[in-house]
Amino acid sequence: MTGRRATRDSSPHEPADWDHGSHCGRSWIRSPFGDNGLSAKRKPDTMNIWTFLYIYLAGAVLVALRMGWHIRYRLDKYDRRFSDVRGTFWFDVILWPMLLLKPDTLIHPAFPANIWNEGRADAERELDRLAQNLPSCGSSIRYVPKEDESGDCDSEFVFDAAAVDTIMAKRLAELPAAQHGRYPAILNWLRQRDPANAAPTDVPAAWNGHFRNVAVGMMNRGLGQVKCGKCSDIIPQEQISIDSGPTGMPMSGWVYNLWCCPRGHKLLTKDAIHFFIRKSD
Repeated sequence: MTGRRATRDSSPHEPADWDHGSHCGRSWIRSPFGDNGLSAKRKPDTMNIWTFLYIYLAGAVLVALRMGWHIRYRLDKYDRRFSDVRGTFWFDVILWPMLLLKPDTLIHPAFPANIWNEGRADAERELDRLAQNLPSCGSSIRYVPKEDESGDCDSEFVFDAAAVDTIMAKRLAELPAAQHGRYPAILNWLRQRDPANAAPTDVPAAWNGHFRNVAVGMMNRGLGQVKCGKCSDIIPQEQISIDSGPTGMPMSGWVYNLWCCPRGHKLLTKDAIHFFIRKSD
């Protein structure tokens, strides 16, 4: 043997420094997680993400506490019942950064009502207040509905308070208590009437919708006095006609009873029957 050192032929598919020392080999197969500067570049980005997350969560907790306090101590039972409390709460907590555009909403949260409950909280609050603080009542009552189920209504009805009391008490006795609604408060108002007061007492406006059924019941019995808003005349009960209508009103499956004066002017409209009509395919 000549003492020549045996060497390995380099393959064209292998790196030229295959066995030329460990330094080159380590450079070729070095892990990306090694100390090559990549982790130093990524570390600030990771810290920024976690910082942003902590700020977001802290803000969400503060907004949730603020809104929870407002719901507990600033909303009454009417607001909690008829407002979109749950949906507004979660929307504001999750998307609280958007509230920074209107900082006042962070201090004074707003809980709007659903479309179908618009104004219900105020109406129910007024009805309860009225039931607890009944106004005075005379021997006769005057009902001016302002509107009915077909729109504006300018008629005026005057009924004997004692007659309404008797009929309403009998009707409520026939119904289960769950269906009494606001009528017991109206009945209590009638029962504390002052017979010496002959001037007609106006029905409180908060009861207008409920009293429409009372007016219908009295007119069906031929009781009371009706004044047509168009004619400005007192219409005798025997001259009042009842028809279905009114003509041109969008019915949507409803059939209405329409009370009219001899000249055809509307006195009152009340729904009678509702038909469910299936559209043809």
